[in-house]
Amino acid sequence: MPFPRHLLQASTFRSEPLMVALAAVAIGMFVGTWVIGPAVTRGSADAPAPLPQEHTTFEAMAARPDPMPYRTATPAFDMSGPPNYAAAARQKALAELGGQPVDGDGSEAAAPAPEPFSFRPSRSRAFDRHRVY
Repeated sequence: MPFPRHLLQASTFRSEPLMVALAAVAIGMFVGTWVIGPAVTRGSADAPAPLPQEHTTFEAMAARPDPMPYRTATPAFDMSGPPNYAAAARQKALAELGGQPVDGDGSEAAAPAPEPFSFRPSRSRAFDRHRVY
């Protein structure tokens, strides 16, 4: 099979710039990996010889302390019983009111009860494009 000489002509490079860029990147990766990399890393006498490592047993690993980020203590939680959310909400409300309980005994003026929520569509919306008619 003869060599495709049309691939080396300048008109081919101008008509296919993306393919030329991809080929240049591929050639650069090949040269960097197989030519420059071994040439740079070969013959480094400065590197110390690796120390022989002994295999550590599981018991020896478990006896060692944990690394620094894992040394924080677990917080103590109150596990005396189920949580009382009503008491927690009451304490929060008392803290917001300044510690004064508000009861219906007349010591504090009771706030008027809010009106129940009711949805009434406004008349300003004449046509809802999401509604199924």
